[in-house]
Amino acid sequence: MIKNLISRRMPPERIRQTIATLDMTTEVKQLISHLSVQSEFATAQSRRAAIMSFTNLHTATLILHCTSIGNISIKTLTLDAPRSPLYSVPGQSILFALDRPFEILRYTLDGQHLRKADKVVIDKANPVIIDGRDTLFDYCQGHREHGGLAGRINLPDRSADISVFDRVSLRKIAWLPQDESAARYLVSLELLETIQDPNGPKVAEELIYHYHPAVAWKAFQMLYRTDRQKAMSYVPLLKKHRNTRLDNLLQPLEATA
Repeated sequence: MIKNLISRRMPPERIRQTIATLDMTTEVKQLISHLSVQSEFATAQSRRAAIMSFTNLHTATLILHCTSIGNISIKTLTLDAPRSPLYSVPGQSILFALDRPFEILRYTLDGQHLRKADKVVIDKANPVIIDGRDTLFDYCQGHREHGGLAGRINLPDRSADISVFDRVSLRKIAWLPQDESAARYLVSLELLETIQDPNGPKVAEELIYHYHPAVAWKAFQMLYRTDRQKAMSYVPLLKKHRNTRLDNLLQPLEATA
């Protein structure tokens, strides 16, 4: 069954090859039928909460199965939908067709900009792997009466950020932390700083070891404002992230140390 493809780690190419041999419409129908028998659907209230947690109305996506390795979802290919900014997907994605073929437009990530690459048709025999490290994709809007469905297996890289690009200029306009823990820690540090909690520097000194560079940088900033010498002693630790943006932020501070 398709959910076994994310029960343990395996190469994306192997997943792609397996998908090409399966009847994915039948596989997805089985996953949908299993949703209704989960414990979260026992009562009307829990059922509503579960549906909300599985569904992303903004992207018209329904998550059918999820593990610590990845998730399986389907998306409605809505016709003439409002065009939102373009979002990168850190990690690996395997796109597959269900009821009909669909098209995607691929972009190449080039620093703070995107470059249009090519258009790809995805059908049942030809799933496509998207490597989020250097490629971004967008679903092409069709012109048929019905938009259809697109399937996707996502193998996220939770240590990487989601980049947001303007659809017209193809310029990077924002970033979002994909890792939920990173987002929580960033908000927590902001709150501690806002209320000037005396324990803030102590918390920052612990979170400076966080694997996400955004959290480590925020913790460093808090320490730097209270004890510059102690903060600078953590610079070698931050450089272990090998993150260009983080290194650029540290460079002027090192120059004045």
